Amino acid sequence: MEENKTNEQTTAVEKKKTPISFIIDVVKGITLGISAAVPGLSAGTIAVAEKCYDGLIDNITGLKKHFKKSVLWLLPFLLGAIIGAVAALIGIQKGYKAAPFTITGLFGGFIIGSLPVAISELRKGKDNKERVFHILAFLLCLLVAGGLGVITALTNTDLSQFLLERAWFMYILVFVAGFLAAGACIVPGISGSMCMMVIGMYIPVINTYATREGDLSIWGSTDVGFKVTGFVLLLILVIGAVAGVVVASKVMKNLLAKHRVSAFYGILGLILGSLVSMFVNSNIYPLYPTLPAWDYIVGSILFVVCAAISFFLIRFTNKKEAQKEQSVTAE
Repeated sequence: MEENKTNEQTTAVEKKKTPISFIIDVVKGITLGISAAVPGLSAGTIAVAEKCYDGLIDNITGLKKHFKKSVLWLLPFLLGAIIGAVAALIGIQKGYKAAPFTITGLFGGFIIGSLPVAISELRKGKDNKERVFHILAFLLCLLVAGGLGVITALTNTDLSQFLLERAWFMYILVFVAGFLAAGACIVPGISGSMCMMVIGMYIPVINTYATREGDLSIWGSTDVGFKVTGFVLLLILVIGAVAGVVVASKVMKNLLAKHRVSAFYGILGLILGSLVSMFVNSNIYPLYPTLPAWDYIVGSILFVVCAAISFFLIRFTNKKEAQKEQSVTAE
């Protein structure tokens, strides 16, 4: 069993990409970038649904040992993630304001449709003796993921003024925000951007780097010093994000290797909790009384349609993989 797992991990690192697979991975990276930028949406959940989660973890943690091969494997995902994140951040400025419930319903549907991925993992391994531990892991993760959105809805933290004044502690907080956001993206069910929202950094960061409007924007400012410190803060954010990805990847790799079934019980709780955070957070919750009826209707329809599409695509993929495994076993 251990030998098979080792072979699978080695294959994940060493497998060469064809032009078609490269393009497919770029597209997957785009969805990961979008999910990382949208509050309540988990990049880890999307990676699990797209069957690339283990490969990403193996190659990130294998950078030191197989640097060139891991970088080549990760490259299309990185390119796609950058494209998706930039597009999402710009789109959030416009589309989310025009139809917030529609956008939320669309992504929420894809998340609920990905549940079979986590549920299928629960059937693996002998977990009867650890059922109580599994239930506790599920409940704890459900409360954490769901609580993130509720906390943002109940609190109203705005660090914009401190960021505008370039207060010294903002340089530390920006690093922490990048570390938590990127690290959270590795954990299925936890939204990295939601973590930034909880500590009050999401909107200030968007207003600084994703728009030309407002006092915080470095693109619309004529103050050279303000621009320079803005890029310094961006560099600190990136460094924090890289550190978060590396640390979280190693933690998740160990959990999946030693406690895979328990980890997926927790992941299931995180996925369900993230649905709560998507629909109850500081961005959308205050808007509910003012949203037009068409937004609710379109959002509800997209939720059902996207859930069905995601569910059947995953089921079809799982069926094909099961048939492939049976044919290999028969040979």
